[in-house]
Amino acid sequence: MSEIEGAFLGYITQFGKSYSNMAEYEMRLREFAVKHAVIAQHNATEESFKLGHNKFSDWTDAEYKAILTYKSKGEHVADEPEVTEFYGSGTNWVNNGCVNAIKDQGQCGSCWAFSAVASTEGAECISHGHLYSFSEQQLVDCDTSCYGCNGGWAYQGFRYFETHYAMYESSYRYTAKDGTCKYSSSNNSGIKTKSYSNVSADSPTSMKSALSSHVLSVAIQADKYVFQMYSGGVFTSTSCGTNLDHATNVVGWGTDSSYGDYWLMRNSWGTSWGDKGYMKLQVVSGKGLCGIQMEPNYTVV
Repeated sequence: MSEIEGAFLGYITQFGKSYSNMAEYEMRLREFAVKHAVIAQHNATEESFKLGHNKFSDWTDAEYKAILTYKSKGEHVADEPEVTEFYGSGTNWVNNGCVNAIKDQGQCGSCWAFSAVASTEGAECISHGHLYSFSEQQLVDCDTSCYGCNGGWAYQGFRYFETHYAMYESSYRYTAKDGTCKYSSSNNSGIKTKSYSNVSADSPTSMKSALSSHVLSVAIQADKYVFQMYSGGVFTSTSCGTNLDHATNVVGWGTDSSYGDYWLMRNSWGTSWGDKGYMKLQVVSGKGLCGIQMEPNYTVV
């Protein structure tokens, strides 16, 4: 048995993978080998962050890109003036108890729904002190302005919640596939959103200001291996691009002694991805790494 196949067998055990036949096994082994080489090559450098295996290591590029379904708005007009100076020492809504445990969208391209729900959950917690878990499946099935597992926009999720109460996760479970709308006008949280606001694009100071009182929905480009296989550290790569294809959340920012300020990003790919589901991206000027500063917004409940 080769070294790479031995590593692959360990991967299968760790991630509970199973394949239907030998042909699929060999195909998945080839995909794993490509990621294994990328990880080894990157981690042999002195980069500020590490790559590692996760649930995507045996996926094809087509399978991975199929879940990157965020649809860019094409324009981003801020609803509030740009902040040119900001004085503060960081924000962390995870530590402040206003961010739920990491969720997993699976193979459904519903990132937009997860981003919208996390911002709505954060808004309710920050405003009223209650951290509830709302239903992403409600948006996937019921928000007709978006396309369910084929993509959408977080802001359209906010708009849906302006006219429909958010249902609890416990009463409208996530299935990772498109389904028939099961909205209940009686069995819900009684919570709606009032509005949403765009934060000034390409403005780290405006994002920090907005983060002081909101969880943000953001969009990024996530189709590069350097992002797909991220496993920890402060992400400083400029190679991931700015063609937005995935929606996530920024739930805080902080300062690293070596790499300066960073955004704390919450993803919806489970805890095996990144640093237990999170990523730190260095704050830079302009569009930001992976375009994270291009389309920030938030909602109010």
